Order: sequence, then C-alpha cells, then structure tokens
Amino acid sequence: MSTPVIMNLSTVDDDHTTLQCDVAIIGAGAAGIYLAKQLALGGKDVLLIEAGGDVCVSNAELGFNAGFPLSPYPGATRGRFFGLGGTTSRWGGLLFPHTTLDARNEPDFTPDQWPRIIEDVDRWGHTVLTRLGYPLEGQFMEFAQRTLDPVASSLLSAGLVPGASLFIPFRTRNFATMLKGFNNSTHSDISLRIVTNAVVNGWSMHESDTSATRLRCATAVSPNGKTVEVTADKFIIAAGAIESTRLLLELNTCFASPVIRKSSAVGAYMSDHLSHPVADIRPADQSRAIRYFAPRFSKGWMRSMRFIESNPPPGSVRAFGHIVFEHESSGFNVVREVLSGLQRRRLPRLSIGDYFSGITGATALAWGRYVRSELHIAKGTPSRLQLDIEQLPTRANRIELGSDVDRYGRRNPVIHWQTTEQDLTNLRVTGHRMIETWNRSSIDLPRLEPQSLDWDSSRPYDTFHPVGTCRMGDDEEAVVTPDLQVWGMDNLWVTSTAVLPTAGTANPTYTLLCMAEGLSLRLLG
Repeated sequence: MSTPVIMNLSTVDDDHTTLQCDVAIIGAGAAGIYLAKQLALGGKDVLLIEAGGDVCVSNAELGFNAGFPLSPYPGATRGRFFGLGGTTSRWGGLLFPHTTLDARNEPDFTPDQWPRIIEDVDRWGHTVLTRLGYPLEGQFMEFAQRTLDPVASSLLSAGLVPGASLFIPFRTRNFATMLKGFNNSTHSDISLRIVTNAVVNGWSMHESDTSATRLRCATAVSPNGKTVEVTADKFIIAAGAIESTRLLLELNTCFASPVIRKSSAVGAYMSDHLSHPVADIRPADQSRAIRYFAPRFSKGWMRSMRFIESNPPPGSVRAFGHIVFEHESSGFNVVREVLSGLQRRRLPRLSIGDYFSGITGATALAWGRYVRSELHIAKGTPSRLQLDIEQLPTRANRIELGSDVDRYGRRNPVIHWQTTEQDLTNLRVTGHRMIETWNRSSIDLPRLEPQSLDWDSSRPYDTFHPVGTCRMGDDEEAVVTPDLQVWGMDNLWVTSTAVLPTAGTANPTYTLLCMAEGLSLRLLG
C-alpha cells in the first residue's frame, strides 16, 4: 500500500481485536510519526497506536488527569494534546539544536551524555531538516551572524553567541501532515497501520534467553470499552515526556516484580525550562531592535534570533535569551488565527468584521513576508529580552503513580514539581549577567533596561519542555541507554524529551527528532 491505513478502535465491529506487526509505536506525536514513517519506508511492518482521534484534544478532554501535591505543573494541564499530530497541533514548531555550548567541562548531573546528544544532532540534523521540507543546511549560527552583521561582532566579542532558530511553516507544523507523504514513495509495499482512540493500559511478556526481559504484546482500550491486543517484535514508547514516564511506571506494576532495571530512576529528576522577561529595550532604541532582530524568512521558513553565553562561569545553568516583540494588531491577530487553523486542521474562527478590520495589517505582513523576507513589525512596537534557563534536576521533582484510577483503568500520574529558591536565584543571576554583558558590548546594540527580578507570589512560567524522567545514560540511575533502549528490556525503546538529562540551551524537539532518526537507522540495521 502507499498510504497508511487508519483504524478507529471505537468503531470496529468486534469488541476485541488482535494485530501483529514488526514494530509497535505508542504515541502519534512528532517522534512517533517521524519514526513510523521512516521505519515503514525502510520495509518494516509498523503499527502506530494513538490514544486520541483524528483531531487532537487536550488531556482533560481525553480523560487524562494528574495530581499535584506541590505546585500545579502547567505542562501537564495546558501543554499536552492527544490525537494524530499530538502536541504539534498546537506547539510553536521552533527548531534549534543543542550544540557544544551545552557541553561543560566541570562535573554536572550527567557529564558524559551531552557529547553523545550533540553528536546525534550534528550527524542527523541535515537529514531531519530535509525530511521536514527545509531545502538548505540549518546554518543556525552562520545565518544569525551573517544577518546581524555588524552587531554580531559586538555580541561575539562580549561573549554572546547569536543563533537563528527555524520555525516549521504552519501548513506542515502539525506532524499529521507527514502521513500524507507516502504517495511520493517509490515503494509499493509500505506497511503502516494506525490505530486511533486506543489507550495502552496493559502489557504481557515472555522471558528471553538473556538476563533482560522481552515484551510480547501491549493491550489498548477505546473510550467505549473495545480492546486491541498488539503483538510486536519491537516496541517504542513515543508518547511525550509525562505519558512515556507513566507508561514505564505502569509497565513495572503489570507483573509480580519490576521488569525495568531496579536501579533506574524512572520518573525522578523532572525539570523544565523556566522563562521570564528580564529587560526592556530602551524606547529610543526600539526601531533599531526591529531592524536588527525582527524575524527573517529563508525559503519560506521563519527564523528568529537568540543569544547563548559562550563562556559562562563554572557551575552556571544552561540558558538562552531572545528578543520578544509585543506586536498586537487586528491584522496580526487575523493572520495568526488563520495560520493556527491550518496547524489545528480546522477553519479559522473569524467574523467578516474581523477580516475587514485586519486587512491593512495583514497586507503589511504579506509585504514584509514576500517582498522584504522579514516579519513586519510596526514602528514603535515594544520589545524585551526574555531569558530561558534550565532547572537543576532534583529527586524531589518527580512523577509517580497515584491511587486514583481513570476511565481506562489506569492510575493517574502524580507530579511533584515546583520551582525552588535556587531556580529563582539562578534566573536572577543569569539575567543580571546577560544584561551586563549585552550593555557593555558596544554602542551598536539597543540598550537594555533591567526589569525587576525580585519575585514574591509570582513565579517564572515554564515552557512545557519536561525532561529527565526517563534519562539516558550509562550510570545506575539511567532509565534508557545512550541508544534509547530501556535498561533491562530486550525490545523496548523510548523516544521523548524525557530522555534528555536537562533542558539545555535549546527547545528540545529538533534534538529529539535527530535522536529518532538515529534510532530508526539502528532498528533498520
């Protein structure tokens, strides 16, 4: 076949169905769809199991809830969506690599894993961009330095490395669109089946000839109680950080004794990026900020600028800064709603009056996009420096299974997460240091006016990049190997942001896709 076969478990005739495949992938988000497509193109019989339906819904709509003994974790309540495409139906689509700036000489939580992660990014990055439709090399640092010349020299001499992220276009930002690409394949025997409305809620296994444990099948249930049993040679959990962690914790409870290596710290060391504005661009310099840092377009993909310290003091957390423009107008809102509708695969929610009121602004945006190859930002638009830092991982921040059971017979996750005083200190110290570095660099750069970095009841919001709970590594507490195979399991792998040790200096999706590319090639032999 040349297109995937989609089976809605809720509407099948039989109450119980059995399926077999070479590789079963749980989760049809970015990593799951990417892996499914590459493995199917490589000749594997692939079955993709998705808890949601054709159109994505929130975790609450699906019936996935969580408990929060400490602080509510917004990444669990507002950052998760289920269905074909997963969170890519809503997320920003920003790609930026982890680089050698993430590798540190001083000992830290996992000193040996960042070089391996960076190696995967360097090795597979161009392949990933090609598969996503970007026709050039990423040139994340080169593009920024070329575009920002001559202020790039001022930034570099001050110790700030400029980079240029890539935004996937709205028409393809939802990874469900990747499932349409099989029509261009030269293979006629591609086998990819997708089961939707199928929530995995059980496992069975048989002992292998080695000391590790081998899964035999996974069972899933639909909202109306129909079940499917999937037997596979290999299983991949690609269900997002929180759900991947929950599945591994459940796996350990399905049998008389834990099957994952006992020393593996499944669910522990949860962390995220913390984000907060730290400075405003001086009003007199707003025009220069727009001229230098307004997002550009390259081959139809938008690029925005960010800044990373090249030589931070020993013991500093990884961080990056970026300029945020507070451009709100009727034209911008109309365009944003139309493009968001494309991403969510729905019609925009706009009235005729909305279209007419926004036509002037939309025209200006189109002129900037197609004539000047940059995002139009109105003169005088306020702008600020936003700082994102990684949380330091601690055992106290963790995911575990609670006693409450959901509609699918699964124990709800309990998420112990909070920002600590050390996190706030790190944000304050890093923010002050970056502002001072920026302002002493040269008169060419727009001046920064520091904001108050003293928080009382307010806290910096997180950016929904949970990591660490299925951490990769060679140490005793690591959950997966550097090749993403679960320690103690013969035929189970995890591809989610949970495998990263910390959040680092980049949004994690690009790195995750590079690791998925490497995994697909290893599984194809």
